[in-house]
Amino acid sequence: MSEPSIPTILVVDDTQQNVQVLTQMLRGKQYKVLAAFNGEDAIALLSRKTPDLILLDVMMPGMDGFETCREIRKEAAYDDIPIIFLSALSDVEAKVKALESGGVDYITKPFQQLEVLARIELHLRLRRLELERQENVARLEKMNKEKDEVLGIISHDMRNPIGGIIGISNFLRTDGPSDDKELNDMLKLIESSAERLLLLVNDLLDIALIEANSLQLTFTDTDLGAYCHDVIQLHRATAKSKGVRLDLIERVEGIVAEVDVTKFSQIVGNLVSNAIKFTEEGGQVRVEIGAVPNDPSQMQMLIIDSGMGIPKDLMPRLFEKFGAQRLGTKGEKGTGLGMPLVKRYIDLHHGTITVDSMEKIGTTFTIQIPLKQPR
Repeated sequence: MSEPSIPTILVVDDTQQNVQVLTQMLRGKQYKVLAAFNGEDAIALLSRKTPDLILLDVMMPGMDGFETCREIRKEAAYDDIPIIFLSALSDVEAKVKALESGGVDYITKPFQQLEVLARIELHLRLRRLELERQENVARLEKMNKEKDEVLGIISHDMRNPIGGIIGISNFLRTDGPSDDKELNDMLKLIESSAERLLLLVNDLLDIALIEANSLQLTFTDTDLGAYCHDVIQLHRATAKSKGVRLDLIERVEGIVAEVDVTKFSQIVGNLVSNAIKFTEEGGQVRVEIGAVPNDPSQMQMLIIDSGMGIPKDLMPRLFEKFGAQRLGTKGEKGTGLGMPLVKRYIDLHHGTITVDSMEKIGTTFTIQIPLKQPR
């Protein structure tokens, strides 16, 4: 949780002198103070400013403290605000009624300043703990939901390649191929299925290491143009098979930057692979490398495609795990982890990534990474 802000306390009492005394006492302890002189005004005030705690008198004209408390508790947004009664009524019946109406404590007038402050601090602390508990529960519920989604997606994505490997292996073991070409085709299917499984497992392991702050990068001086050329070469066959033109343009030659070459190749590879995946036959994918305009300490890389673009409803989820899964122009599937990993690898390089996309026009990813990593 972030650092707690200064608590705000609402004082509700029809006697102006009591309000002044309590206000002075609370401000002396650095609390923010709001004041209302009857129940109606207090409820109206809540709609404009929600306090962290309420000090509430019982005997007030019109709506008394008990009724005021019950009305406040009707609103779910105010249900967790501690309400402490301050009253001259000292009988047990009044105290029980105060607790039954939704109060958390009851202090009898004339009150002792130290007692009031101690009880305020106690209930504020209890409220903070309760809010932390609710946040933890919400976070755990979210993590549990993500876990179930991940398990569902993993089991689905793993089932097909594993089933393919088992099926082909059984066929090779029992019937056997009719000729060398069929054998070679089947071995290629086994290889591609195993590679897909390995990619999914590696992506999951990297995501887990990043989220646990355990992923270690090794930075080395790298000629980005030459390295990108090697990475892009790996995707030329895929681009050619789809009839997509793939180009690399070095705006400035010989740009050397400190990068983790393994993770940097995954950044470039994932973005280029995605660009090809979502570009129709006859389209183009272009990778441009240069320096950031007016900032020679940063390198800039653009991955530009003339593809199908990214739907607006997917843009906010683009870098979330499994948040923007969709099929390519030829029905190609992804793991749903590529873009989240790209974003996190770039973050670990102290860089930035932005995206500009229009449906049926194309997409441009812009990456900026410092040439020298901060020490």
